[in-house]
Amino acid sequence: MEIAKEGDLKWPKPMRADMSKRNQNQFCRFHKEVGHDTDDCRQLKDEIEFLIRRGKLSKFTKDGNQGSQRGNYEWKDYDRRDNDQDRNPKPRGPVINMIFGGPTAAGSSRNSRKAYAREVMTVVGEAPKRARTEVSIGFDDSDLEGVKFPHDDPLVIIPMIGNSETKRVLVDNGASVDILFHDAFIKMGYTDSQLTPSNMPIYGFNGVESKVEGTIQLPMTMGQGMNTSTQMLNFIVIKATSTYNAILGRTGLHAFKAVASSYHLKIKFPTRNGIGEERGDQKMARSCYVAALRPDGIGGQFLPIEDMNTSDNEDRRGKPTEDLVPIPLVQVSQRR
Repeated sequence: MEIAKEGDLKWPKPMRADMSKRNQNQFCRFHKEVGHDTDDCRQLKDEIEFLIRRGKLSKFTKDGNQGSQRGNYEWKDYDRRDNDQDRNPKPRGPVINMIFGGPTAAGSSRNSRKAYAREVMTVVGEAPKRARTEVSIGFDDSDLEGVKFPHDDPLVIIPMIGNSETKRVLVDNGASVDILFHDAFIKMGYTDSQLTPSNMPIYGFNGVESKVEGTIQLPMTMGQGMNTSTQMLNFIVIKATSTYNAILGRTGLHAFKAVASSYHLKIKFPTRNGIGEERGDQKMARSCYVAALRPDGIGGQFLPIEDMNTSDNEDRRGKPTEDLVPIPLVQVSQRR
């Protein structure tokens, strides 16, 4: 190996594999041991690649360009020499799951889900520039008004779902779908006959599949006064013990184009009249947390479903921006 004369080559540590289990007919001049051929030594290829990128082997590359010749080696996005952990990776730990599954933008078939996953791997050109139609959404210290610190509370909101003001709705960016628990579904006045059958599975935090009772499309409204937004969401109804009535996942958040901040305990989203807000209920969030940790429940203490406020809430309805003038549709004859 002529490159060994350059003096910058870092020689490897002894191989750990059992000598008796190695191929005795193959010898690596880089490791100076049997087991594999020099041309097949991955560690040597990585070391050569490292030196080429540092310009140490420019005379061996095409046109003498430093770091421009890939050769037959694979480019690395990291520096193996500077990171010993890459040379000796730690064993993988357990996989931490989240709530996923159900009908999403990926579709219901296996082929559509595979195609959906491949979309993010496709190389595309620069996105076309579009006129900006919405203002930026941000958070600052003024959004912390009313929040008690220190806290690590989840974001629990009270939106309108259907005609019901629904308490204990958990905002969960880790959930791929929007979930409505069956007890709350019944308390809202709906029946199982209104559900659309679904064969899409739902997997919880422990990776165990949960049975889906069905799906239902319901309007959900967030905000106050004129800065409200209503979106039709496809809720998955499941029977499970929970301290929450519903879970607002990524599907619903994206429908509202909403940005959630658990630190500020608030959601912000665009409306026709500016930025709308939905403030989290910190007291309710802590009540749910305490109830879930009680040992007298199965998988967490279940809070009974509170009476849903099904009255028409004026604050949740959109309001006209100008005064309305009554216009008669039919001119009544004065003779009558």
